[in-house]
Amino acid sequence: MQVDWTPLRSALREARGQGRALRFWWRDDDAIAPTPALERLEGIAHAANVPVHIAVIPATATPELAEVSIASKVLVPVVHGWAHADTSAPEAKKSEFERNRSEAAGETALGLARMQKLFGAALVPMFVPPWNRISEGLVAQLAAQGYRGLSTFGPRGVEILHGLHLVNTHVDPIFWRGNRGLADTSWLIETAAAHIRSGSSEPLGLLTHHLVHTDDIWAFSARFIAEMQDGGALPFDLKSALKN
Repeated sequence: MQVDWTPLRSALREARGQGRALRFWWRDDDAIAPTPALERLEGIAHAANVPVHIAVIPATATPELAEVSIASKVLVPVVHGWAHADTSAPEAKKSEFERNRSEAAGETALGLARMQKLFGAALVPMFVPPWNRISEGLVAQLAAQGYRGLSTFGPRGVEILHGLHLVNTHVDPIFWRGNRGLADTSWLIETAAAHIRSGSSEPLGLLTHHLVHTDDIWAFSARFIAEMQDGGALPFDLKSALKN
């Protein structure tokens, strides 16, 4: 796997020269139970000394996953929908919480309650909607349920929405619309570099899915984190940010 990291390195160097504080964070979706893939994920995070925020599916999360997460120094659980079930309208893109459903608010509240019971103080009360789609009407109800943050994909429009801190992801190395292998690395790196050059205060977010990674995706993800660190970027402290 040949990867040209030059655009990212240049963007990081320019930002350092401007005296800008650079932050990045890592979100990994669809955790349910301890698996060899989760162990590999934790190993990469531990080696880099970077937290990986695992978006856990509340309806099917196991007590064993909670035990592993609570004992880990790098696995940080957040709430990933309720059951990761597609409830979208016919012909619409997949989603669990984009369509207006009478049950939706009850499911998000139940998801937070179950995650709090499983993970206790280790849980960061951030909501991550499956497929990164959610209706604004439901977003408006999350803070009252106890959520402090919301994360989807793509540059955020505002920092605070309906009382929630928005902290999105921007780089997903999986080629979802193709063979589900590693996406075009030039495009991935340019996406990251463009975010840095934009001057945005939003931390650059890496989004992974440990259960479906190929070896190339594992390698790219680990190297991406290393490149960010080598370029002077620091891990974003999500837990502290959501307390403010």
